[in-house]
Amino acid sequence: FTTVKRTYDFFDLFPSFNGSYNINKKELIRVAYGKSVNRQEFRELSPSVYYDFNLFSDVKGNPSLKQAVIHNVDLRYERYPSNSEYVTFALFYKHFINPIEWTYLDAGGSYTYTFENAKAANNWGIEADIKRSLDFAGLKNFSAGINAAYIFSKVTFDKERSLERDRAMQGQSPYIINTSLFYDNSKMGVSAAILYNRIGKR
Repeated sequence: FTTVKRTYDFFDLFPSFNGSYNINKKELIRVAYGKSVNRQEFRELSPSVYYDFNLFSDVKGNPSLKQAVIHNVDLRYERYPSNSEYVTFALFYKHFINPIEWTYLDAGGSYTYTFENAKAANNWGIEADIKRSLDFAGLKNFSAGINAAYIFSKVTFDKERSLERDRAMQGQSPYIINTSLFYDNSKMGVSAAILYNRIGKR
């Protein structure tokens, strides 16, 4: 056995900006920017090979893997009809530099899965987040909520070095829907909720 030593040094600055403009007492527009990173996990860096029983294949890390840098931009409209109600609509955009993606190596009749840095990726979409009291329907202490987003994503690979081709990001659903029904009775000290969520094919 041999021991391989490798040092990963990072020096990152994470600038951010958050500004808002109040249209009136109940409505505002918010714009935000933030930089973040996705650092490599140990299993993604280790050159050792292990067998994955879900993939029925070997998995090997990539010691040359770089961390991913992400630029996030968000434009949001918010409205607060009451203290317990809100309506928000948002446009968001994320730009990834060196995103970390699964890939594979052709081992002559079998595949070994590993990790690589794609050149770049873009992720953008729209989101709605709404919570409304159901008092108007005669359902006192009840409220309903929905959070839904539709997302577009694309990863760009170096066609000279990678077996992968441009595609959607791994693990990224094209849509996400979360719904909820709440009951809250402060006098009785009773609170309950029913939640339902659905995600698109990943």
